[in-house]
Amino acid sequence: MKALVVYESMFGNTRHIAEAIAEGLRESIPTELAPARHPEAVELDDVELVVVGAPTHAWGLSSERTRDAAAQDSAKHPDHLLDSSPIGPGVREWLKGQHGRRACRAAAFDTRIDKPEILTGSAARSIQRRLRHAHFSTFASPHSFTVTATAGPLVSGEIERARQWGEAMGRSIAPRAAARATPHRAARR
Repeated sequence: MKALVVYESMFGNTRHIAEAIAEGLRESIPTELAPARHPEAVELDDVELVVVGAPTHAWGLSSERTRDAAAQDSAKHPDHLLDSSPIGPGVREWLKGQHGRRACRAAAFDTRIDKPEILTGSAARSIQRRLRHAHFSTFASPHSFTVTATAGPLVSGEIERARQWGEAMGRSIAPRAAARATPHRAARR
């Protein structure tokens, strides 16, 4: 059994958070990291926990339209560098492809501007609703990690906070994953 962190990132901030969460999870459970834009690389067969994250765009989960707008914005602002991955499908599209597949435990996160959620919205809340709709079991409350502006950088301490969140989830999921992997003694009698 393993954990999987699936993410979408426009300017690299969400990718950095996803990497930190995966690092924290790896303290307790083997963990893979996969961008949502490469769905063929995301296999859920032996996954105990999937953690899904994306940047908050237009008060919610990004779409093709908002990703295109972010790319156009980066062309106007040389300090808004796009992440190394090309623009393409994101978490919204990945989640649509999960209906009818084996569902496991799941958690959601996002990155958003460092302002009250009522002003920024939250992609994580939308991701969590979509995870439930795809029959995943909610494992943790949606988490938001903040950036100072549209293209970042991350607020100081957010990488460490993401790693700690990953560690906490890993400590909680590892005993369950081990129990599933080991047959009960009663079954062997």
